[in-house]
This record gives sequence, C-alpha cells and structure tokens, in this order.
Amino acid sequence: MNWRYPISVVSGLKLTLFVMLLGVMPSAHAAADQISVENLQAAMRTLNFLESLPKEGIIVVGVVYPAEVPTAKSLAANTAKVITTLAGPNSRTLQPIILSTTDLAQFNGHLNVIFLVAGSSKHPELVLGALRRLHLVSISDDPACVDTNCCVLMIRTVGRVEITLDTALADAVGARYSLVFTMVVKRK
Repeated sequence: MNWRYPISVVSGLKLTLFVMLLGVMPSAHAAADQISVENLQAAMRTLNFLESLPKEGIIVVGVVYPAEVPTAKSLAANTAKVITTLAGPNSRTLQPIILSTTDLAQFNGHLNVIFLVAGSSKHPELVLGALRRLHLVSISDDPACVDTNCCVLMIRTVGRVEITLDTALADAVGARYSLVFTMVVKRK
C-alpha cells in the first residue's frame, strides 16, 4: 500500500511537532544559561514521542557528567534542578539522578533515560556500554555526542530547534519513536 500525504498535511504535522517542542519561542535576549534551560525543555518534550517509554509512573532521568571535570558535577546538579521543574509526558514527574560517567558504567538501578551534560561524550565506551546494558535512550545538547555516537538524540535550540536522531543507536537500545517525530527530525 502506498501512502501519500498532501504537502499541507505533512507541513501541518511538522508545525504541530515544533510548536509542542518549543512551547514558546526563545527570547532574543536570552542569556547563555537560559539557552541550556531551553535545550532541556525541548529534550524533555521529546519524551512525548518516545513510544518505548513506560506509560505510567515517575520518569527517572540520569544526569550524566564527566567524572574527571571538577566543575561538571555542579553543572549536572544545576541541570537536575531544572529537570525537577519540568513535566514529562502527560504531566508525569521527572526525577533526576546525578551520575558520573564512571558511576553510570557500574549503575544497576532503574533509569528511563539519560541526559549527557557537556563533556560526557568523551567517554563513549562507558556511556555506550550502559546504554546497551540498561536499554536507555541518551539525550544531549552537546554536538560532540553526535561525533562519538553516544546519544540517541542531540537537541539544540539556537534560533530554532535542531534534533538529530541516531537511528542505529536507537535500534540498538530498543527505542521506538512515533512516525510523526521521525518524519521531522534529522537522522544520522
């Protein structure tokens, strides 16, 4: 069966997705730290399209930082604070857990998804091992994660929302996204 959608339907779907992701367009006067908040908001909104996410309960988000960077733990703590103020799909609670890349490699608890703070992708072997072992989706706003192939989604909101989906890694960890979502994101 060959499905063809009129251009107006596809354009409407794309517009709806981006309005949902952005919520509100970022201010031109936004400070550098607010851009990070906007990236986090967009990242958590993508959970609405993650079909393999359990439909009920608290969503546990591992906030992963590079163990060897002294200031990275405080960055992860600030990221976790922001995540606690956001709502997950259907207004579900997001519960962050702060982990170093070393801790993640040995972690045996429950996580639904991880957010990689800047620098975490310098340890792709630790991150990828945990993703495959725990069947986790990794999200980051650090473009380096695309180069090291350790994030399922890379999300940036600089002027507009840019989302890159690593389809091979998504398949490897068992992540399934809605068809509408996969139609409007850049795939790697």
